[in-house]
Amino acid sequence: MILREEKIQLQLPSDNEIKKISLVPSNYKDKDPRPLTYLNPETVNIVVYTKQVQKFNYYQMLELAEDLAKRQGFILLPYRCMHWQRVKEYGADRKIKIGRKSFFMMKPSELTKGERIKLIDYINEEVKQ
Repeated sequence: MILREEKIQLQLPSDNEIKKISLVPSNYKDKDPRPLTYLNPETVNIVVYTKQVQKFNYYQMLELAEDLAKRQGFILLPYRCMHWQRVKEYGADRKIKIGRKSFFMMKPSELTKGERIKLIDYINEEVKQ
């Protein structure tokens, strides 16, 4: 009995496709919680409102950081998509911290194959909710 392994080829995104990727959900501005306190001051649950505002502010800051990185020719790569040795290599020079999450400004040509795969997985899990 012969077992054959079939190799599955993944289509990795090119550098131009990676430049177009955004870590910010496209519809986050539709759920702006700030007008809720003005429209319904009596019925707003403070805890839920605070969490919604924190999430909205996080995405605003991430959008700003992403815009600034793209203007310099970089993309934002989440910390969890990188190997710890590469994180140590790039250090504080390219590190951006937004809330509790860290991101690194990387050129698309600097990304390894594994980082590209992890970035696509991150976008499918975190961004496209």
